[in-house]
Amino acid sequence: MRLRLDSELEDLRATVDNHAKRTVGPLAEKVDRTQSFSRELWAAVREIGLTRLPFAEEHGGDGGTVRAYVVATREVARHCPVAALYPGTSIQVAMTLLDHGTPEQIAQYVPGLVAGDVIASWAFTEPGTGSDPRQIVTRAEPNGSGWRLTGAKQFISFAAQATVALVFARTSETTLGAFLVDTSASGWEVGPPSEVLSMGGTEARPVTLDAVRVPHDGLVGTAEDGFGVMIAGEAFGKVRAATISVGIAARALEEASAYALTRGHRGTPIGRKFPTIQALLGRAAASTLSAESLVLTCADLLDRHLPVPAEAASARLVAGRAAKEASAAALHVCGAYGLTREMIVERLYREAVFFDVSQGVSEIQQIIVARELLADATRGGKSQ
Repeated sequence: MRLRLDSELEDLRATVDNHAKRTVGPLAEKVDRTQSFSRELWAAVREIGLTRLPFAEEHGGDGGTVRAYVVATREVARHCPVAALYPGTSIQVAMTLLDHGTPEQIAQYVPGLVAGDVIASWAFTEPGTGSDPRQIVTRAEPNGSGWRLTGAKQFISFAAQATVALVFARTSETTLGAFLVDTSASGWEVGPPSEVLSMGGTEARPVTLDAVRVPHDGLVGTAEDGFGVMIAGEAFGKVRAATISVGIAARALEEASAYALTRGHRGTPIGRKFPTIQALLGRAAASTLSAESLVLTCADLLDRHLPVPAEAASARLVAGRAAKEASAAALHVCGAYGLTREMIVERLYREAVFFDVSQGVSEIQQIIVARELLADATRGGKSQ
C-alpha cells in the first residue's frame, strides 16, 4: 500500500524504485554488516540523482522539489535506508547556503554539493548537547581576519569523507554562529567511527576542533544567526529522517505480507487464516500511510519556503513510530525466521529503532510539538 500521487511523481517513483532495486539494494547487507562508508554506494546514490533532485537547474539540479525528493528517498530507503541517508547532510548544507549564504559561498560550494562531487558534514551534536543546541560549548573566537574554533563534536556522519563541514559554535554566551570549515584545515581531527546498532555505513565519528582557523568569509550569515540557521536545517533533516522511516515501514509491510501469503497453516496461508495477523498488518499499514501523508505535507510547506517546526517534529515522531510498529509486526508475522539474517526483517527492525532515537529522540519531538501548540494557543488568546 502507498499513497497515490500525480502521474509525474508516480513515474519518478517507478524509475527510482527500479534503479534502487538494481544498484543500492544489493549493497545494503554488506554496508550494514561492515559498518563502513561505501564509495560504491555513494556512486549509486549519485547515479539515481538524489543529490540533484530538490535543486533548481541554475544550481546544477534537476529542477525538482522537496516533494519529489521525499518520493524518491522513500523508494531508495525501501531498498537500503543507509543509502537514503548518504546525500542528506550535503543537501542540507547546500540548502542552508542557498538560504543564508553569500553569493561567493554559493558559487564555491553549492554546485559541487548538488552534483555529488563534494560531501559535506553537519556538525551540531556534541558529547553533552544531545538534541539541545543551547548546550553547545564549542567556541568561535575572533582571530584577526577570521575565527578560531575550539571544541568537540560527536556522532558526525561522513566526518572522514567530507570536504567541508558546517560547524555550529558559540560566538557569545547567548548566540551561535554557523561556520564553513575546510576539513583539511589544521586542527580538524577525526576519531574512529562508533559501532552502532544500525546505519553504521555513515561512519558517525567524534571530531575535535583544536583552534581550527576559519576565514571571515567562512561565516554563514552573521555571528548571531546560528540558531536560526540550525533550526531551518534540522527541520529538513527531520523530514528526511521521517521519509526514510516511511520507506523502512513500507518494506517491512511488504516482507510481512509476502510471508503471510506463502506460509501456510493446514493448507491455508496464515495471512488469510488468522485475524490476529491481519490486525497487526492493518494497524501498521494505517500508521504508515498516515506518516507518508504528513511527510508529503511537510515537503509541500518546505517547497513554499514556510517554517515547519511543529510539522517536521510531528512527521519525525509519527513516522518513527510507524517504522517501529511495521517492523515489529513483520517480526511477529515471520516468527523465528524474522530474527535470522536470512531475511531482511531483522535489519529493518534495527534500522527502525535507529530513527526512534537519532536526530532527536521521540520525547524531544513531543516537546517541540507541545511548545508550538501552546504558542498557538497563547497567540490565539491574545488576539481575542
